[in-house]
Amino acid sequence: MQLSDFKKGQRVKYIPTHAFGNSKHPDCENGVVSSVNNKYVFVKYDNAVMIMKTGDEDYTAQATSPENLIFI
Repeated sequence: MQLSDFKKGQRVKYIPTHAFGNSKHPDCENGVVSSVNNKYVFVKYDNAVMIMKTGDEDYTAQATSPENLIFI
């Protein structure tokens, strides 16, 4: 996917490189896009306390390569 494919509020799944595209790998994480710059998609990942829904949640977003993300 390309950076232009991502918009704030979209639900995504992070698939780490070592998972080789396996979206069921235990290290995959779900989250929501909070912003995009010219290199990264910033994702607020779900945690034990909250499932992210809008990208406006009071959590720190993680810079993530778009190649490691799929839409959910």
